[in-house]
Amino acid sequence: MQTQFSRSAKRYIAAFIAIFLLPSLSFAQGSTNIEAPAPATQEQAAVIEEAVAEAAVPQVLDPRAELDELISIYNGEGKGALFLEKQDQGQIFYTVSRARVKVSADHPDWANFRTMAFEEAYLKAQAEYMKFLGVSVRAAALQSIKEDPTMPEFTREELGSTNKFEEILEKAVAVVGSKLDNMLSENGIDPEKFKALPREKKKELLRNTIEKRTVTTASAELSGMIPVQTFEANNSEGRHEVAVAVVASPKFKSWISSIIANKGDLRPNPRKVGGPSVRSIVGNKPAALFQQFGIRRIYNQDGYPVLVSYGQAGNAYTGTDYDERAEGREMAMRHADAQAYANFAFLFKSHGMFSQDAGRKEVEKTVGTVEQQADGSIFSSKERSKEFISTLNQTINAKGCIKNLPGVRKLTSWTYKHPEYNQEIVGVIYTWSPQSSKLATDLKKTVTAKKTAAAPHAKKQVSPNAVMGQEMMDVDDF
Repeated sequence: MQTQFSRSAKRYIAAFIAIFLLPSLSFAQGSTNIEAPAPATQEQAAVIEEAVAEAAVPQVLDPRAELDELISIYNGEGKGALFLEKQDQGQIFYTVSRARVKVSADHPDWANFRTMAFEEAYLKAQAEYMKFLGVSVRAAALQSIKEDPTMPEFTREELGSTNKFEEILEKAVAVVGSKLDNMLSENGIDPEKFKALPREKKKELLRNTIEKRTVTTASAELSGMIPVQTFEANNSEGRHEVAVAVVASPKFKSWISSIIANKGDLRPNPRKVGGPSVRSIVGNKPAALFQQFGIRRIYNQDGYPVLVSYGQAGNAYTGTDYDERAEGREMAMRHADAQAYANFAFLFKSHGMFSQDAGRKEVEKTVGTVEQQADGSIFSSKERSKEFISTLNQTINAKGCIKNLPGVRKLTSWTYKHPEYNQEIVGVIYTWSPQSSKLATDLKKTVTAKKTAAAPHAKKQVSPNAVMGQEMMDVDDF
């Protein structure tokens, strides 16, 4: 939105300068008299006309252009530059895939369409990864030329059968009687003229076709591919485009495999000890969490790796009924939960298939037409046409599965009201770490723990609109 405003501002400033500052206005020093402006030169007049014309035409920015500019900065100055460098050295796979939010922001389900756009972008990135790991391609090209310049002809019987033709039509009219006449009249057709409709014959005199077809397929394991950044751009009409940057490497894939092999028993990274906590890194501001999709790996203050999975969904209800809004929010939260859990499945164990059948055809043809009018006269004509036909059938199928992964827990949930679109979005964040995995494993075992009495706590005054249940457990119980 900021980029769009700056461009609009520049246009209006340019127009202002052209109109008011280019003409030479001189003011007498110490006097209130204003001298008449000097006549504008031809060059100045052209600048004024161009500036006024540009300012008068409303500019609707293309979100894709804005998105590409943002990605270009990331790949040139941000971490993307480092990913590209590693990719050029043959160490990692890196790509950025884009998708369009199919509806504008005034649609009640815009937030859900936006979420699906990120899913589409990620799916496209998975397809690129599958093709990178191994692609099969079949291509075929064909040219076909058929020419017969003879115009279509009526047979002698057809040429002399005008009466017979009318006789057939009369019989047809007689069969349905006045019903057909009435129907024709109601539609503005004279039944008598209907009987004398001209006969017509068409024939392709020339057809020249060039066709190319390409079939591309790929199938690969997707485990270990992880999104590292997301992007989004929009314009004044509320149209959005999004993008997802993903990375895959043998090193990270091996680390993912080690989690399963070692059942979550991983050692901390000494270099990461003493850093910020997970909650500090993730934050608690809905406006920022609203921009997070997918799953990430970070490190906690103890140096242990932590997987952070984001999920969100929109509440389509925008009315004032509290119950309906609450129900919509609850359903949205469940969808957000499902999305966050799915991220773990795709990261740990997933497989995908890609199939694309693309065809392009150029057709040039000449069609001859001969008409015999009701009076028996013959009219002939030729019509030439050229057309380009493009067909595409693409399927991207990705499936993920993870069984018995202990230690996945909810870090926080959030609700966000979009300041411009008045859309309510809810989100959830789930995490996994070796520490939470060990805790979950220990809890599965039968352990008898000694309970301690809960120490009394001083009560704080809270608003009467917010209440909580009776305290029955203490932190020392856990």
